[in-house]
Amino acid sequence: LRLVARPTLAALAPPWASFAAAAGGRRGFCDDEVPKWHARYPAKYFDFKAFREALKEKKESMSEAELREVRREYAPPAPEGWTVLSFLEQMGFGDGAEDVANLFERWEDFISMTAKDITRIPDIAIGQRRKLDRFITLFNHGLWPKVSSDEFFERFGGRPLENEGTAWTSQDDKQLLELARLYDADFGDPWIYVSWEMQRKEEDCRDRYVELVIKPRERSTTHELAITKASRPLHMHRKFRMIPPDLYIVPSETNFPLAPLKFDLPAAFKKYRQDDIF
Repeated sequence: LRLVARPTLAALAPPWASFAAAAGGRRGFCDDEVPKWHARYPAKYFDFKAFREALKEKKESMSEAELREVRREYAPPAPEGWTVLSFLEQMGFGDGAEDVANLFERWEDFISMTAKDITRIPDIAIGQRRKLDRFITLFNHGLWPKVSSDEFFERFGGRPLENEGTAWTSQDDKQLLELARLYDADFGDPWIYVSWEMQRKEEDCRDRYVELVIKPRERSTTHELAITKASRPLHMHRKFRMIPPDLYIVPSETNFPLAPLKFDLPAAFKKYRQDDIF
């Protein structure tokens, strides 16, 4: 038998092991010890992006809270004898109406909810959330529940203008002509501005301007009117025929007098004329 000596661990170690052992048994790029507190609590730097996001969320939450208080303060009162449960039953909320009604202590907390607040209500279906949002919006705008026509007109009739329905005076006519010149009545539709200045309805101002300016101007001149026979169907292709309308709007001769008929076709065009058309 031949005995072979086994190599020791020191002999199997890599060449740099001796340098590591000389440095204290630790391999590294420097010999400085790392403090334990530094390894346990690494350095933190100010994250400006996260700070801005947090600040934005904080401002939004404060703004929502402020708007919620305003909505509660100006919430419309409940109809006589109505509670939150009555509201849910009248709108046909469905299952879980009593559970939802028990979540609210006051009527103002319920009727001032937004769509985002409704999403926080637990254990209700998506269709119920949408329906609840729609009926709360209709109630806050006075469109539900249905009311009589007199009460509806009282709600949405608006305030009458100061001079609405009063007779026109010479001073009013003078002011109307000045405003028509200022807002250029011959271009566009300026009557919404004129009506506010005059404190009268738009159609009243427009009709008065027609009586003062348009009719006298048109009566002082003559007009020409020509109606051709070009009302035959236009053949576009074999499966489509476009028939032009046969509606003619002719102004009255009282306000638009016709000029004498003096039509003479030049000789160069007479050979192209078709009597059945024009």
